[in-house]
Amino acid sequence: MHGKHKARIVTGLHLVSKRTAQGRIWYVYAWRGGPCIHRVPGEKPVIDMALISKAQHARAPSSSKLETLDDILDRYRNSPEFKGLADSTQRDYRLWLDRVSSKFGSAPIDAFQDQRMRTEIIDWRNTWADQPRSADKASVTMATVLGWAQGEGLVSVNIAAGIRQLHHVNKSDQVWETRHWEAMQASKDAAGRSLYTDHLDRALRLASLTGLRLGDLVRLTWNDVGDKAIILTTRKRKGRAIIPILPDLRSLLDSIGRGEGEVLRNSRGKPWTESGLGSVFQKAKPEGFDRTMHDLRGTYATWLAMRGLTDDEIARTIGWTAKRISEIRARYVDEARVVVSMVERLSA
Repeated sequence: MHGKHKARIVTGLHLVSKRTAQGRIWYVYAWRGGPCIHRVPGEKPVIDMALISKAQHARAPSSSKLETLDDILDRYRNSPEFKGLADSTQRDYRLWLDRVSSKFGSAPIDAFQDQRMRTEIIDWRNTWADQPRSADKASVTMATVLGWAQGEGLVSVNIAAGIRQLHHVNKSDQVWETRHWEAMQASKDAAGRSLYTDHLDRALRLASLTGLRLGDLVRLTWNDVGDKAIILTTRKRKGRAIIPILPDLRSLLDSIGRGEGEVLRNSRGKPWTESGLGSVFQKAKPEGFDRTMHDLRGTYATWLAMRGLTDDEIARTIGWTAKRISEIRARYVDEARVVVSMVERLSA
């Protein structure tokens, strides 16, 4: 006689657990990548009919009547605009969409057409006042969702639009200078071994000579590299980037040696992943180092300006505004030229 086997119920639910200072928290999603329908601390939750019913409601056709902000959030998650975002951007948005849902999800849609709700959103944002970047993520996510809803005709106004951001950075200061390269090259671990490997150096140099974001840098293949330019579709904006291959960049590419597949490789000869390269950079940074890999985009803009390109030409290449390029030029390029000119006059 065969023993009885417990039937496995396929629910399609996606469970995720996270460790926090308060202990483990479990999140139940209606499907992988879908909305969070349940959150509970402690033990793994039991999947019962109540949760299955919630998931079925979340999967209901978008033509169903929209009553709460959660209904708008569900529709936004399934929209082509959301699905067209880069995977890393979607992951970041899902976290904040869940936080929006936890705070405002049950509120009726009409509440978000009342300007008084703007104060509630700002108060919620301010719970992260000691983390300005996170605070801005909160208000930007609300503005994004409500702006999308307004475009879809689901609300008549975006009450979260234009909320003042708390995090401010002087973009003109975010450029790697000689002292930053020297600090990285001198970085060592506790045993005195260099943390600045040839593989990391090639990646950072390539970033500084192309202005590519980290995600595009690790995806760059030799098929994208032509005789006169690097041409590829960027992951973030889905636009075509055309990067001129000037002598310094050509020299670096030649030193790497043309091959098949990805241009950049790690110490094992495998293509870098975005998280892998980012992690190696973070470990190699000396204490107090005040630049990021993203700041190499500003370094590239400065490099182009020093070689005579106009602000408009640089802006088209790197995807920034001409105004932002002019700020970097004023801070680094023009200032450097004034100093050099002064030294030359005084030395004559």
